[in-house]
Amino acid sequence: MLIDLLGLDTVIAKSPVFPLRHSGIDNDWFFGEKDADEDPILKTNRLSNLYRNADSTFNDRAAVPTLVDIKTGKAVNNDSGILLTELATTWTAYEAADAPDVFPKNKQTQILEYYQKIIDNLSHVINTIGAVKSQAEYDKLSIQFFNQLSEFDNLLSDQDFLLGDTVTISDLLLFARLIRFDLVFYFQNKLNQNRLEDFPNLWRYAKQCYALPAFKNNTNFKAIKQHFIQGSVDVHDFAHVLPSGPDTSKWSV
Repeated sequence: MLIDLLGLDTVIAKSPVFPLRHSGIDNDWFFGEKDADEDPILKTNRLSNLYRNADSTFNDRAAVPTLVDIKTGKAVNNDSGILLTELATTWTAYEAADAPDVFPKNKQTQILEYYQKIIDNLSHVINTIGAVKSQAEYDKLSIQFFNQLSEFDNLLSDQDFLLGDTVTISDLLLFARLIRFDLVFYFQNKLNQNRLEDFPNLWRYAKQCYALPAFKNNTNFKAIKQHFIQGSVDVHDFAHVLPSGPDTSKWSV
């Protein structure tokens, strides 16, 4: 999203990975449905190959997003937080003339504070709630999650975006969690105390973000559900069957 928002798509190409894991492989991403499918830009079939180009001893989990130097074929960065700030600050010479300042100096402290809240109270809950062993643990995490959504909903009662009337890095981070919450986590993670639509300001904000071409053109509803619910190409049980809902047409209303 940020690449398109800043107009950096003229110098940074995008190579989306296939949204499903290949059978028996849960620590790598492929660039096509078949093992041999190669990405036309990166000239490889697996993301891990780009990591091994940078470090021949690499044997860990290949992660997305990953920034790759296409001249050397080496993965150079896979920290999403660092990537966002670097794209916003060190690539300005290549930005479009009308690109927004998504990491303004006078708001960087607040942006980083929101980033931490999103990580601690939304991402952390999503990543850990499935492992709880008691009702009390679940309740605590659910309350933490929805309290944070309520805080953001109140914040957005009289402004378009998290830091005012223009998009910042904070909005990209929050939007990604909101759309996954609506499509997946409400059901899969039992985070169903409220729907996204139950937060009027947050729902208006989420749709407003989605209406921006840079957001909409980089949002694939089916791929999100495939990744988080179906998981891999082979489906052997009900838990991994791809649900027919929710109705995503509501995002464009």
